[in-house]
Amino acid sequence: MDQKIVYLMRGLPACGKSFTARKLAAESGTVLETDEYFYAHAGTDPGHYDYSDDLLPAARQWNFERFVRAIAAGITPIVVDRGNGLNPETVQYARYAIEHNYRVELAEPESEWWQELRVLLKYKEYTMPLLDRFADELAHKTRDEHRVPAKTIRRWMKKWKWDLTVEEILEFDEAT
Repeated sequence: MDQKIVYLMRGLPACGKSFTARKLAAESGTVLETDEYFYAHAGTDPGHYDYSDDLLPAARQWNFERFVRAIAAGITPIVVDRGNGLNPETVQYARYAIEHNYRVELAEPESEWWQELRVLLKYKEYTMPLLDRFADELAHKTRDEHRVPAKTIRRWMKKWKWDLTVEEILEFDEAT
């Protein structure tokens, strides 16, 4: 039997992460998205996205608990649909998967929009004026649902590591 797999989706808002995540999960897998918490457990309308900074720790914990249950059930593939940069939350997912004999791979959106943006992020020291405009466009695209401010997207762009590897994630120590 093939090894079980966890995909850690990477990318910025409105670039096709969720579309690619559903494609990777296909019919046998599952997609776990922290943002689902803000539909299911925040506000009064499950059809409305009610994001709150105060609820973000609870949302992250809720999604990780779903991840633990999916691992225990042996589901494959599991797609963790979030930004998945170099941070403690991504480390937690990757290490837990490895400890439970899952292979971990990074995945990014397949959209043309993302492919163009990815190149700009690779050379961000030269392309920041273009990235600033992209941040405005991405914020505009998210205005009806996730409402991610352009300043937040710019911060994520500045921290983006275009050549991040699973090994770097596994070795990451925030204290250093």
